[in-house]
Amino acid sequence: MEDSLNHPNGIPEDECDRSVAIGEYKCPVCGSVGSNTMMQKKIPHFKDVLVFNYTCNKCGYVDNEIQDAAPLQDEGIIITAQVNELKAINAQLVLSSHAETRLVEIDFGIIPKNQASTITTIEGYINNVIHSLNEHLQSIAEAMICNAELSIELSNGQMTDATEYIHKLTLLKQDVMGYAEGGKPFTLVINDPSGNSYVEEVDGITIDIEKYKRTNEQLVEMGYATSQDFKKEWDLAQPLDDEDVGQEGMCFFVDCPHCGNQGKNKICEVVVPGFGKCVIMAFTCEICGAKSNEIKPGGGYKDYGKKWILKVSTIEDLKRDVILSSTATVHIVELDVEMSPGTVGGVFTSVEGLIIKIMEGIEKNHPFLIGDSTPEMKSSIRQRVKLLEKYANLQQVESYTLIIDDPANHSFIGELNTGEQGDSLKTETYTRTYQQDEELGLIGMNTEDY
Repeated sequence: MEDSLNHPNGIPEDECDRSVAIGEYKCPVCGSVGSNTMMQKKIPHFKDVLVFNYTCNKCGYVDNEIQDAAPLQDEGIIITAQVNELKAINAQLVLSSHAETRLVEIDFGIIPKNQASTITTIEGYINNVIHSLNEHLQSIAEAMICNAELSIELSNGQMTDATEYIHKLTLLKQDVMGYAEGGKPFTLVINDPSGNSYVEEVDGITIDIEKYKRTNEQLVEMGYATSQDFKKEWDLAQPLDDEDVGQEGMCFFVDCPHCGNQGKNKICEVVVPGFGKCVIMAFTCEICGAKSNEIKPGGGYKDYGKKWILKVSTIEDLKRDVILSSTATVHIVELDVEMSPGTVGGVFTSVEGLIIKIMEGIEKNHPFLIGDSTPEMKSSIRQRVKLLEKYANLQQVESYTLIIDDPANHSFIGELNTGEQGDSLKTETYTRTYQQDEELGLIGMNTEDY
């Protein structure tokens, strides 16, 4: 096998993303040398992917494959897609190489074993299941020619007669074919510990998404190190003084949630003018490059909630400092766009940076609706993203209203660089509702004798 890689001629740099390579490898069918093209591409579904295309000019063998080049998401994901109408089987589907799928009604599952990542549709997935069942049935039928009394070992260890096994699989295949023809609704469950699988939201389909923390067994199966592999003992006998945090900051070594190696978690207390003390936490992993940061306002919840109302009309308004706590709701009135509490966690940014984070949140939650492959009739969210991009730079927009509503009063919009609050910024203090107190954990809290 030759391992020389060369950049192809005739491919524009913008199309190959400056990362196209061609290699010559032996064909797995005829043994002749074929051409394998590898290209790194950014698409809305997988973010970063590697696309492989192998072609043998002698026997005509062709093989296509994609591999997700994006890092693991922070959490695993379980997607439950209830397909209720025939047109919903055209919904696009992305399955990473770690995704386990199951058709609930017939209790049929596919375990990820040496499978490649794929971009297809629900109909394409069903057709692949039917194709795999046909191949399996054919292999058993051929084996029965040589042994008419063939027995099959099931996954639970039990033995069954091959004839009965074929009968059950045939009935199972008929049920799956009924799904492809739209005869009855069905439920597809995707369990992906990498978090890189998606199902397109279209009419006729109901999608429920649940995120979870990966287990050590799942990390090992995906080829990543676990926290136990890098566990060390620390001497924590020495007490920490409160004033140590506010001076030069503190640094702890903690396990990286992505690769399991130890990274640095730096903590520092800062004083924000006009707001008060805040604790900034920044994590970096030098092994895999993972980074995260978060800000936590100091002190407890305030007695009253607070609403910040900013009329953004100048470039100076975009440069205002913003502290957004995990309990705050962000609302852009003119676009009717609202970001619920906890969407981005605690951040210290600017008005411009906050609008960009809202854009990124929409793109992450609706990857198919943002992509170029989306039909024009489904482009309403894409249009909102384009408008948010204009709002972030005040392009072709005179003004808009940004509201930050924080029942804990841990959020903040800063003054202009001139040191003045300006007429465009207003604040409202209000008494929290019973539901807001309950969400903050204040109902039933016993503070006596403390």
